Amino acid sequence: MSEELNTPLPPPLDDPTVAHPLECPPLRWGLIGCGRVSHDFAQALKHIPTASVVACAAREMDRAQEFATKHGIAKAYGNYDEMLQDPAIDVVYVGNLHAFRRSIGEKCLLANKHVLLEKPFACKLDDAEYLCGLAKERNLFLMEGMWTRFFPAVEQARRLVLGGSDGTKGVLGEVSMVQSDFNFNASDSDPYPTSFFYNRKLGGGASLLVGPYPIAAALLFFPGNGPDLVKVTGLVDPQTGVDLQAAVAMSFPATSDIQPALDESNTEENTPKLPGAGVATLTYGFLGESEEKTTVVGSKGRLTIETPGHCPTKLSILRKSFRRVVIFTRTVLAFAMKRRRLHVALHLGKQKLRNVP
Repeated sequence: MSEELNTPLPPPLDDPTVAHPLECPPLRWGLIGCGRVSHDFAQALKHIPTASVVACAAREMDRAQEFATKHGIAKAYGNYDEMLQDPAIDVVYVGNLHAFRRSIGEKCLLANKHVLLEKPFACKLDDAEYLCGLAKERNLFLMEGMWTRFFPAVEQARRLVLGGSDGTKGVLGEVSMVQSDFNFNASDSDPYPTSFFYNRKLGGGASLLVGPYPIAAALLFFPGNGPDLVKVTGLVDPQTGVDLQAAVAMSFPATSDIQPALDESNTEENTPKLPGAGVATLTYGFLGESEEKTTVVGSKGRLTIETPGHCPTKLSILRKSFRRVVIFTRTVLAFAMKRRRLHVALHLGKQKLRNVP
């Protein structure tokens, strides 16, 4: 026996019915930080016809000029403040070191620029709350640059699990648990202890570098409320003071006090679990190679976002009916898809994206 999964896949980039899937309102970008991630960002923007990078800035002029030459950017600055005074810039991408998220984010907002902060959004809760409050006060768009959320595989996983905007119900029933991991041996590419990865003052450590991925995965599938309890254990490097790996347990509160098993109007569920309630078990770290998958467990089966979970191209679903459905979605340019969503949101005068925690 099997059931049909009716939630449609997103159209591929070469679908003839889609004039241009990355078409969106125009925006002029300025980039702060000229490192590896900013390079990837600039490359992705080249795939959006209406996006243009008009300026970049680094702490050293030579570095900024080299980056500008590589990417065909007209203006390079050796000073962040000078770039932020440029009236030709609509929105700023911040991709420099983690420790400066608050100070640079504040500068951008005070210069009346919309801001996309590369993950992690901030190093401390107080910093995040301050920046969100400042953006709201000044009516500016501010978002964390967590690209995984925008992969078609992840967006399709959310539609399958949570249901669609057309009223389609999720195929897993009541979600009870999310399991997600992201562990790799950082010493293969980032030498210990000299790498930024192991520099606490600059925002190094596993919690800020890889922790956001499994944490975001949990939040994506429990959209009703944030966790009401979080417990963490892990290993801290005694020499550098950074955390090297951690295991996290979260619980999420119910969104209703009516148990489906006792709800006569609910003919599809017979679980005693209150709607919206559940747990997440997460691991991340720098010390070893894990599978890097995210599994969502529900009353009717489970869905797995297959490895590599931070940039996935494949989902698998196992239902009680024993039918296994494997869905391949294009990698596409998740960086570009995120920028497209941001362009549209700014054009509509919004301060955040719908369905982004």
